Amino acid sequence: MIAGGGDSALDWALELSSIAKRVLMVHRRPKFRGAPESVRRLELLAQEGKIDLIVPYQLHELEGDKETGVLKAVHLQDLEGKTMRYETDILLPFFGLSMNLGPIAEWGLGLDRNHIVVDPATCQTSTPGIFAIGDIATYPGKLKLILTGFSEGAVAAHSIQRHIFPGEVYHFEYSTTKGVPVK
Repeated sequence: MIAGGGDSALDWALELSSIAKRVLMVHRRPKFRGAPESVRRLELLAQEGKIDLIVPYQLHELEGDKETGVLKAVHLQDLEGKTMRYETDILLPFFGLSMNLGPIAEWGLGLDRNHIVVDPATCQTSTPGIFAIGDIATYPGKLKLILTGFSEGAVAAHSIQRHIFPGEVYHFEYSTTKGVPVK
């Protein structure tokens, strides 16, 4: 049983459909958030009976042996509260993270749809001295990639250094300047 509706859940379902005896795909709504080609393949495999789509349902309860930790069944619940039991030996949950700013939402930072707006040249927010990077930060043309987050981290670090030590000359060294240390 796979629970979720994004790319990771779809990828696992598609791959396991060729080797597992049965693949159950559980999602809280009939629309999936994965790549269009993956969604198309999933729906095709469901029509062929290779994947059982169980929508709109979500995980409700796990049933198993507490002594051994072996899963025996998963109880699912629909939107009206009706539950169903499915025997399964493996559950792969793929749930994304919900971005919740918590108290940061009250700081008066510029927000755009629950994301913090930053200057892409510095990663500074609308409040001087406060910087943001990663999935929570947004600006025109932003790509939500891990690589982008690493780059934003370097941009923010350099900007913060200039903010903390204004006027101080900073000699930036490239990571390839000194080469690899030899032991």
